[in-house]
Amino acid sequence: MTFADVAEGAWYYDAVSYVYANGLMDGVSASEFAPDTTLTRAMLVTILWRMEGEPVVNYLMPFTDVDGGAWYAEAVRWAAGEGIVTGVSATEFAPDDPITREQFAAILWRYAQSKGYDVSASADLTGFLDYGQISEYALPALQWAVGAGVMSGRGDGILAPQGTATRAEAAAMLMRFVENVK
Repeated sequence: MTFADVAEGAWYYDAVSYVYANGLMDGVSASEFAPDTTLTRAMLVTILWRMEGEPVVNYLMPFTDVDGGAWYAEAVRWAAGEGIVTGVSATEFAPDDPITREQFAAILWRYAQSKGYDVSASADLTGFLDYGQISEYALPALQWAVGAGVMSGRGDGILAPQGTATRAEAAAMLMRFVENVK
């Protein structure tokens, strides 16, 4: 791995090495990974689609904001058809929106369910200072993600469910997902 912006010793070095070596994430260029850049909703769905071997599906595209020729279109079509994503509304996916940590957990949880993986792990999240910021739809997914060791807080008792997930955080969560759940 030769990303100039991923230093040995960085907390995310091993995770970035893992996702790159396993073809889950690429750099934003040949020399940069952009670990502090936020992951978009389209990026996460594309990562999961790659994990599945980029299946070709014939599902209708339910989202009007996903252009059929976009680099992520087939991934979104697959994820929507498999029930892994539901969109931000009935007709919008918001592919370029930064993904929140709770959205990340929810999508990963639904992906794990679709694969038949054990999603019975559950953590008590009331100890996080920002517990009240968790959206109702995301609570079971976050309980699973924390309980399964896929996601952890950001320190100081903060889970940051409404915060965006960086590419470094995504790499770490994906590595933990493959190691602990898959």
